[in-house]
Amino acid sequence: MSREAPERVQLLADIQRVVRQVIARGVLFHQAVAAQVGLGATDLQCLAVLQETGAVTAGELATRTGLTTGGITRVVDRLDRAGFVRREPDPRDRRRVRVAAVPERLGEIGGRYESVAAGWAELLAGYDDEQLRLFLELFTRMRRLSDEQITAVRADRIDQARSSESAKRNRSPR
Repeated sequence: MSREAPERVQLLADIQRVVRQVIARGVLFHQAVAAQVGLGATDLQCLAVLQETGAVTAGELATRTGLTTGGITRVVDRLDRAGFVRREPDPRDRRRVRVAAVPERLGEIGGRYESVAAGWAELLAGYDDEQLRLFLELFTRMRRLSDEQITAVRADRIDQARSSESAKRNRSPR
């Protein structure tokens, strides 16, 4: 047992290191794709959210991305000017506007991911179905953990901002 424990510790450390590297390279790849189509990385991530969710209000998009309402307005304006999104009336409440991705423009971006998808398919072809199910479970659990961590970081940021505002009010002469 004592001989295996250091090996396991090293294995877990190696996995964490490689996962961080993969995530970093994914971010860099997304930035490169965004630059190719004349967008910023945040703009591209907002498009990815819209592709996942379908049309949502700007407020919902801000909540999902963690951007401020002012920040999301600027992102939507840029995406609208570039033809990647359109604003449309909410069918349930015509006073509200939803932001929808333009499928044809998403197709232009999607083509830039074909080589990555082909590479993944080639890498995964060497694994049997049981191993693939294990990968799917692992990545699904990792995504859930990431969602939880994002929520926690955002809540902490809000708590810190509230504490800072409270401290400022307490220091202000009355």
